[in-house]
Amino acid sequence: MENYENNLFKTANKLRGKIPPSDYKFYVLPLVFIRYMSEKNKSNVWEKIVDESGQEGIATLLDQELKKILPGFDQVKNPYENIYSESNLPVRTIKELVDLIHEIDINGQGKKVDYLGRIYEYFISNFAATEGNRGGEFFTPASVVELLVQMLNPQEGIVYDPACGTGGIFIQSNKYGKKGMKFIGQEQNCKTIMLAYMNGVLHGLDLQMKNGDTLLDDRFHELKADYVISNPPFNMKDWGAEQLPEDDPRVFGKINKNNANYMWMQHFIYHLKEDGKAGFVISNGALTSSNEADFDTRKKMLEQNIVDCVVQLPDKMFLGTAIPSALIFLDKARGERDKILFIDAGDFGKNISKTQKILPERDITRICKLYHSYKQGKKIKYNKKGYSWVTAVSDVIGNGCKLMPGIYTGVKEEKTDREANEKAISDLKDQLRKQIEISLQMSGAVFKELIE
Repeated sequence: MENYENNLFKTANKLRGKIPPSDYKFYVLPLVFIRYMSEKNKSNVWEKIVDESGQEGIATLLDQELKKILPGFDQVKNPYENIYSESNLPVRTIKELVDLIHEIDINGQGKKVDYLGRIYEYFISNFAATEGNRGGEFFTPASVVELLVQMLNPQEGIVYDPACGTGGIFIQSNKYGKKGMKFIGQEQNCKTIMLAYMNGVLHGLDLQMKNGDTLLDDRFHELKADYVISNPPFNMKDWGAEQLPEDDPRVFGKINKNNANYMWMQHFIYHLKEDGKAGFVISNGALTSSNEADFDTRKKMLEQNIVDCVVQLPDKMFLGTAIPSALIFLDKARGERDKILFIDAGDFGKNISKTQKILPERDITRICKLYHSYKQGKKIKYNKKGYSWVTAVSDVIGNGCKLMPGIYTGVKEEKTDREANEKAISDLKDQLRKQIEISLQMSGAVFKELIE
């Protein structure tokens, strides 16, 4: 795949000036999906498209074939209906795109369709990177997803993501879990949910998805999941809190009408089974928010003893935003455990550009190993200044219910080398002595000149 990746963004060059960059993915990714379905069903659909790609009817043919393989979502018209026919793409450009997708060499791959799935994932991540702020709306960076999933380690049952974007969390969860897992997602953007559907099918997932505003129109209101894993939008303002019914079963705390962070949390908790677990991304501000509604909900979460772990992430982890963020892990079956593991990974990460970092595998492994040891009750040293600390829930409540890891981990203790320090002091004394001698010599010479 590496050689192909080097030429991947030829697609962007072919589309530049004809459609907005934020729409590139909507024209390229369906082509990968059509080829995948043709390969999977052992049909000649893709060959027909390649043969006719230079003809005037190619846009209509693509629309027809895409319609056959995309699902229908109630309450929403298929956003990809006639997407090629109604675009400004000339026949020549469509042919170039088809040829580029056709150039993907899958003959030497063990599982051809799996290979196309990896290509699809690569497209999504790189289109997101080129879109900046908009990319962050539908894509969670791979290393953040990997950390979330590895820490929770979902093995079986239902994984639910109520802000599923293009489905990256489902794909990663499927890599670690057993066969037979079910993935359920909701997404408000109708074009994005189709990308998620294609992504799921390309990876062979048992997938159920619905379109809608999760907080105001919960399309899976009876769902109880084994795992909730999500990266909801940060700090949503004017999210429509006044439209919530007074008896909304999800709500157990107060509602912040100007910020949806804690409504998302209440939604996650409601949809967990009695022994369910959750892991999600949240902005740092939510960890210590003094807003009356936020504080009330956070305190009730602590009193319910479901907060299991909080991880401070490095900065610059998310596309197009400098908002510092963290991960919160919940466990409704903590039993008698009455402590919370705080991890400050703020110093972790590797720069891949001036504006973005990733978590290398060694960082992910270190964090996960510590959390899994904690969950298994292993007797190791958890309290390490500046990195990790286990704190009683009662102490957290007594500290204003604040969940910021740094409050509990403190500042890293710097080891001092006594011998090195003593040598440095001795060297400085010698330098000072020499400077004083030189100064005395110079002042003596000046004084001698003056009296002569």
